[in-house]
Amino acid sequence: MERVIGIDLGGTKISGGLINENGKILKRARRHSQGREGRKAVLEGISKVVEELMEGENIKAIGLGSPGVIDVDEGKVLHVGGNIEGWAHTNIREELSERFSNIPIFVENDANVAAICEEWVGAAKGLENFIMITLGTGLGGGIYSKESGIWYGKNYQGAELGHGILYPGGRQCNCGQKGCVEQYISGSGIEKNYYELTGRRMKGKDIFKSIKEDEDAEGAVEKFIRDLGIYLINIKNIFDPEGIIIGGGVINSKEYWWDEVIKYYKKNCNSPEGTEILPAKYLNDSGMIGAAKVAFDNI
Repeated sequence: MERVIGIDLGGTKISGGLINENGKILKRARRHSQGREGRKAVLEGISKVVEELMEGENIKAIGLGSPGVIDVDEGKVLHVGGNIEGWAHTNIREELSERFSNIPIFVENDANVAAICEEWVGAAKGLENFIMITLGTGLGGGIYSKESGIWYGKNYQGAELGHGILYPGGRQCNCGQKGCVEQYISGSGIEKNYYELTGRRMKGKDIFKSIKEDEDAEGAVEKFIRDLGIYLINIKNIFDPEGIIIGGGVINSKEYWWDEVIKYYKKNCNSPEGTEILPAKYLNDSGMIGAAKVAFDNI
């Protein structure tokens, strides 16, 4: 059975896996991405993860999911590089090919590889079409249909779902706009909700855990629930997908908000039927599994 390497690149970590044709992870490797130190440090970290996974193995290809706007044909980052310092305009395929010249390398957006993973072996398996949103530090998105695959848009900026405007003139976003969805519906968005109420900073996971004894934590989470509910209604009415899959790190705290979000959606949507809203099956592993599927598809 053929094997490939799948790499999930984030602002804080690089996760890699040796993965077979069934989507099973056979070996793992992980390093800090050192995103604040710039592109050279990140590329070196990726290379070290690949080398660790390659040892003693016959590797057919490397797939990599990266933050930013990705030109998947060229394997490079365009003008937006996510939360890695100097990552914009990095030609990932070209840089890594200097070190791994005999192995095909394929690059995809990080939210798209999460969607690809869920369609392959996860919660979206069997769906004709779906929208994927990933709730982490920000909000990523993917649009998939069996007929056309991943929707990229003309400039590879399709499904930048975190950068719709939720509150015109609202919080400043790193993309240059104000009031973007990800400034409110994300882990950092919850933290900003709390800060605006209290003037104090608290980690998102601690805010969730404090809702029973801290009224401000409760208020911050209630705003998150309402905003996410509104956003799901927008997605339903714009795309009418068979499913909406929600993943990312914030899903680990879904016991505090999931049921209330679904309740808000069903109460306020003019036609909530026909679209399943499902938690992702694969969370921390979705990036590397989806990146591996990209590699398999391309070889």
